[in-house]
Amino acid sequence: MMRRELTDDVRSRLRYVRVRPETRDIGRFPDFFIAGPQRTGTTWLHANLRFHPEIFLSEPKEIYFFSRLKTPDDPKYRSSDLEWYLTFFRDRPAVWVYKQLQCLSRTRRPYAPKTRGEATASYAALDSDVIEDVALLNPDLKIVVMVRDPVERVWSHAKKDLARNRARRLEDVSDEELRRFFSDPYQIRCARYAENIERWESRFSKAQVYVGRFDDIAIRPEAFLTEVLAFLGVSTDPRCIPASVRQPVNPTSESQVPDRHRRFLEELLRDEIASWRARFA
Repeated sequence: MMRRELTDDVRSRLRYVRVRPETRDIGRFPDFFIAGPQRTGTTWLHANLRFHPEIFLSEPKEIYFFSRLKTPDDPKYRSSDLEWYLTFFRDRPAVWVYKQLQCLSRTRRPYAPKTRGEATASYAALDSDVIEDVALLNPDLKIVVMVRDPVERVWSHAKKDLARNRARRLEDVSDEELRRFFSDPYQIRCARYAENIERWESRFSKAQVYVGRFDDIAIRPEAFLTEVLAFLGVSTDPRCIPASVRQPVNPTSESQVPDRHRRFLEELLRDEIASWRARFA
């Protein structure tokens, strides 16, 4: 992966990313984002790409760097420093050895990454001005955006955040709490797939934005993963398709959306559902 120089012009135009005076080489800045939103298959993609011999994926899976740049008072905010962010895109020696062994074992090919990526689901809903900072840092970035039926997506997100992550049964989550979650502005924004994609495509070409369907993970996982690999410009050799490709990742228990919640969500997300059906269903 080649060296990329941070020019003075780019430095002066960045609005939210802080750059140290000595920072020049930004060649470790990612080449692609898996941008989400949540509960659309980003964990599945990450799991099936992380040991591809030509791909480096940051660990942990989600860094949240760009989605928190505008909220420095958030308890989960960490930094706006570009050098801090870039530290996630370099293998420590022990990790490099581990990945080398994994790639040789799984694909019979050495670990020799030619592209770097990050998978942070909240990047799907970034504001346009933050996307502008991203584009200044890498105008050649590729973005994978996933889409899923809006009602099913927010229901799955609610089950995960309000029940599973809090070690509660779903039955113990009140309807009022669920409806507050459903109505949160971020959840509404996640349902506006067309608007989110248009924000990315307003700064990157359509050829740089891949839109994947959550349903394809269940219906045609190998073909879908192969398409993503081709989009990222890495090998589609069958040896690079992991045996685990058919295994569910980050599952929630199978349960249909209760009628009372479906009715509420279908009214709340009426416009978003219409847009989804017109463009993606």
